[in-house]
Amino acid sequence: MASPGETKTTSDSQQEEISALRDYFKDNIRILSSIGQFSYILKIRTDQYDVSLTLQLDESYPSKAPEIIITAPRLTAEQVLLVQQLLQSYSKTILNQPMVLLIYSRLLQWFAENNIQTLNANSNNNNNTTTNSSNTSASRSPPHSLISNQNQNKTTQSDEPIKKTSMKTSEDVISRIEWDTRLDKRYFRVGYIDRFLGLQEKSFNDFDFQVDLSTVSDRHSNVLAIPKHRIQYFKYNNEIIWDKETRTDLVFGSTGNQQTVYDVIARHESLMENNYTPSTSDNDNIIEDGDISTPLPRYLTLTDGAYKPNYYLSIPISDSTVIKNYISYRDHLLSSYPTCFSLRTNSSDDPPHLHLTLLTLYIESKSDIDQCILALKQIREEIHYHCSYPEHICLEFDGIETFYDKVLYVKCKQNQRLENLRTLILERLSEQQQKQKLSNIFFAGNYYEFIPHITLLKCKRKFSSICQNESKEISFGKQTINSLQLCSIGQNEQEDTNCVFKLDLS
Repeated sequence: MASPGETKTTSDSQQEEISALRDYFKDNIRILSSIGQFSYILKIRTDQYDVSLTLQLDESYPSKAPEIIITAPRLTAEQVLLVQQLLQSYSKTILNQPMVLLIYSRLLQWFAENNIQTLNANSNNNNNTTTNSSNTSASRSPPHSLISNQNQNKTTQSDEPIKKTSMKTSEDVISRIEWDTRLDKRYFRVGYIDRFLGLQEKSFNDFDFQVDLSTVSDRHSNVLAIPKHRIQYFKYNNEIIWDKETRTDLVFGSTGNQQTVYDVIARHESLMENNYTPSTSDNDNIIEDGDISTPLPRYLTLTDGAYKPNYYLSIPISDSTVIKNYISYRDHLLSSYPTCFSLRTNSSDDPPHLHLTLLTLYIESKSDIDQCILALKQIREEIHYHCSYPEHICLEFDGIETFYDKVLYVKCKQNQRLENLRTLILERLSEQQQKQKLSNIFFAGNYYEFIPHITLLKCKRKFSSICQNESKEISFGKQTINSLQLCSIGQNEQEDTNCVFKLDLS
């Protein structure tokens, strides 16, 4: 643990660099301090490439690299992930020195190396020249407190100023969402400045944009109404589509992005289709075939879709009656149709890790697992209250069904409180993400309608063709929700290490 003197030195060093950055970037930098676990959150805008660089510095910076987020409407999702990973890796090679400007310059270098054209159509500069829109003269150089590497890539000023196009206002966006019948308001969110709480984010449907603001106190009234100038951004499915600070407009395409909200929606739909491949694993989120309406998931983002889930949050099945009936029916099928099923475990005893999956996640590292566990502990009381009041949630397992006539599962009767529990957990974890406390945790794999079930067996052939005489109306029993488990995907099912955390709700 650092001594008080060392902590003070680190704090002073951060303040010195922040002060120099503010002088250097002028209006092109936004600085937030003491946000959650971070000492500073810096948002640097570079107009020539229409990109925003967000760096999150905790108290250990610069001995620890900042967390880096890129917002670049002109890039594809794959390009954004690539440059983000590049900058994150680069930052780890330049520790223990002021590194913000080094990272910023490396970002500009990447744009130049990949021949990404600037938005300054009248510039005579070669595309391989990196620029800094904050400089006021070609001879200006960064202050010593910003950069200590003398071999650092130099930045130069473009000869001609960039002419900004007129951007559609937040009022235009509100009007579009409210009156365009092709847009589903449930999937839009609004980020705004609260006079007392700072930056907040709420669902679009939570606002009343028609109310007379002179009759409302935004602190004490139940009416959520705000002046339009306090709105900072809009999101669709957690993707920013309009941002005042970075001049991002993917609603109308007014700032030269050449994309509209219809392109965003189509991209999300395509992403879900292209990234979802049905699997026969116990832990995969397989959906039932047929004419099922599958609305866009509220918390799926482009970043989520880029990852394959490696963890799942589940309800463990511990009721002895359910387990006994499960084993009895499974053994009946295996003995009656010995060549028709694949058994997932080498043991004929109680199936290990019998569970109902609530949601799947991608968690990047051990430290991120610890963050996720901490977040679950923080919302334990709320989850416990939801599961126990006015009475405990009791799940009923009745009947069998198949996914694509290939994977046999035990059906869970529809239970609105179970669905509300899943939504509650998603919302609370999403709120933690918004606060940048779960920066490397993604809701990967949750693309389709939630169908609660316990996986039974994999069919080698279509179940309907090999088991025509099997009754599907079988009562397996009931299970009270008394715990949740965070488990890894792909581990040996006979090993207890599959479960990394158990949240007791008893």
